[in-house]
Amino acid sequence: MIIGRDKLLENEIFPRLEKGQSFILIGQRGIGKSKILKWAYEHCPDEKKVLVNAGETLGDIIKAMCQVNGIVVSKKKIGELEKELIQGERMTVFLDDAHKLTPKQAQFFTNYNELYPVYLSGIEPFREEIKRLTWGKKKLVIHAVAKEYREELARHVISETGANCGLSTLINGGKGVPARTWAIGKGEFIRDDDERVEGEEINIAPILMIGVGGIMIMRYLAIGMEQKDLYILGGCFMGFAYFLRIMIMGMSKK
Repeated sequence: MIIGRDKLLENEIFPRLEKGQSFILIGQRGIGKSKILKWAYEHCPDEKKVLVNAGETLGDIIKAMCQVNGIVVSKKKIGELEKELIQGERMTVFLDDAHKLTPKQAQFFTNYNELYPVYLSGIEPFREEIKRLTWGKKKLVIHAVAKEYREELARHVISETGANCGLSTLINGGKGVPARTWAIGKGEFIRDDDERVEGEEINIAPILMIGVGGIMIMRYLAIGMEQKDLYILGGCFMGFAYFLRIMIMGMSKK
């Protein structure tokens, strides 16, 4: 059950599946990319399709693909199976956790994607060898579940887990991140670094700019009025604003 993603599934995902237009799902950890990719796999009209995870070894991935494509696996080397897949029948691949791809995995899927469709999900930024696999794919950014659907998500988690925590705890604590909401419902520990939710950050840059502008005006007035103390105070505020800017930039990179 995918809550709060109806428009994405109906307007973005399914039409591209019907047309064979591959895409890549992008978003922070726990936002629901894997579940959406699985939905895409289940609703893909292609006869031959496979869902794999980049966290598996290349050998296991190739064997799984061969089994779906009717290729005999036993007593064959991985290199032989790889060639048979490339030369074999069309098969659509859904690859989860693309950011985990090793260089060899990335090269294999890049070669495969030149002939057959590969749908992806992953967390940016990607390494250079993985970026080649993403070329030409529509990037679909998955944000937190919209606020109007968060109560429905919370109620679903409670019904499935029997959580004793209050509804508001799941709504406010989960912040629209499905994995986070489920973790709270199961009573799991939530790390502080999970607090930030992409798409809901508060941009204080305009406020900071207004503050700096006000300080500069104050210093000019201080010069005109020959108020040395006010001029020095303005300089102190300027220094503090510069220090605050450096701190904000540092935090945004984490």
